[in-house]
Amino acid sequence: MLKLPLKYYDESGRILPPSWLYWLLLLLCIDWIAFVFSLASRTQTTTLLAFFYPQRESLGVGLIASAPALVSLLLVSQRERLWKKGLIQWRRIIIPFAQLATLSLLVIQLYYSMHHHWRFEVITGAKLMLYTIALYAVSSSRHIRWMVEDWAVLNAK
Repeated sequence: MLKLPLKYYDESGRILPPSWLYWLLLLLCIDWIAFVFSLASRTQTTTLLAFFYPQRESLGVGLIASAPALVSLLLVSQRERLWKKGLIQWRRIIIPFAQLATLSLLVIQLYYSMHHHWRFEVITGAKLMLYTIALYAVSSSRHIRWMVEDWAVLNAK
């Protein structure tokens, strides 16, 4: 009996990551995306970074906080390549790294809210809501837990 519908399995019978996981990890890595796109336009790099990150330290803090989410995204997206090299232990860090990134980004937003005397801002409110939902989704997803367990069983053969 399959745990999930057949569309959630690849040709080898391994459970695929849910598509929402990719989108969630990309949203958690928004600081990295903004940083890379600002570097793509060499003449406007400082202008773009100043627009998105008025406080210089917020970019660095965001990059450090979202680094575990970037690592999780890279590992999940390169799983076939890692499996071919015989590397399977990395699967254990996907969930903790996603949780760590989400929790650290949530704490940073709470710190910025406290620092601004809890003044409501739409972007901060949206980020707080996104990070809270993301933490709940990653922590309680049976699909992700089954995926990690399945990758261990199928690669042990």
